[in-house]
Amino acid sequence: MSALRQVWVISFVALVGFFGLRSLPDTQCAFLHADHQPVVVDGLEFCGLNEEANFYSPKALRFPVELKAALDAAGTSGELRLLKDDGHPYYAHEIAVSHTQRVHLHLRQIGGAREYAHLHPQPAADGSWRFEVPVQLRGLPLRAYVDFTDVRTARTMLAEAEVAPPEGRARASARPVGSMRNRIVELTASTTLTGSSAMIRLQLAGPAGQTLRLKPIMGSLGHAVVFSADRPAAGYAHMHPTLEGGEYADNPTLAFRLRLPAPGTYDFWLNLNDGQDELLRTTLVVTP
Repeated sequence: MSALRQVWVISFVALVGFFGLRSLPDTQCAFLHADHQPVVVDGLEFCGLNEEANFYSPKALRFPVELKAALDAAGTSGELRLLKDDGHPYYAHEIAVSHTQRVHLHLRQIGGAREYAHLHPQPAADGSWRFEVPVQLRGLPLRAYVDFTDVRTARTMLAEAEVAPPEGRARASARPVGSMRNRIVELTASTTLTGSSAMIRLQLAGPAGQTLRLKPIMGSLGHAVVFSADRPAAGYAHMHPTLEGGEYADNPTLAFRLRLPAPGTYDFWLNLNDGQDELLRTTLVVTP
């Protein structure tokens, strides 16, 4: 091989490597969101004005991590392990803090009322992560999704697994007692066409006769998670609000940018804080 050809080959390999490395996810924003432009508002770092979330199936992407999850005999608490390719677990010091927590666990009921909870398992010395099961999810078949950031590689990792209720503890689907304090008045989308980049806006309101003022929750003004209503194993999207203005207003509107998934009906969950942590649900319809 001539010297000139060697130079061209080396240059080509270096160029491919450069852009390949640039494309690798490096933070929770850079992977979960297509355009990572961090901005700081009132001391909080947001993922960016042009944040765009994607709908992913962790199993389809085949991340180098396996999620093992199980519940105790009473079905009131659970334990999960995040196993590397070599079978060793991720310990607390190997996972970075992302949005004020190390591990974000999304538990979703399979079928039935399709209830959901956003949890943060706590690490144990043996490499396991422990969590309490919310009352409305106890005794129900669940699908668990986790996202976390590997300290060594700075890459966000996603994994999923089914979690069966303990034998003899299964129960019929039941919604939690009580009603939501706050509410989503309306969801509007700039487009509903599958594959398109949509700006989704949620107009919020407080209880009757009261206004809603948002407070930070996990380093953001809200966390949204999207699941397919009719395809339980399709995957999920985990999003944070963009900054359009008016987020701190009475009865604010939050905006999220999402690359729309396959056509169908989706549950759109919003986790917010007005002094109390609350989950609200509405419906997003994606068209062909």
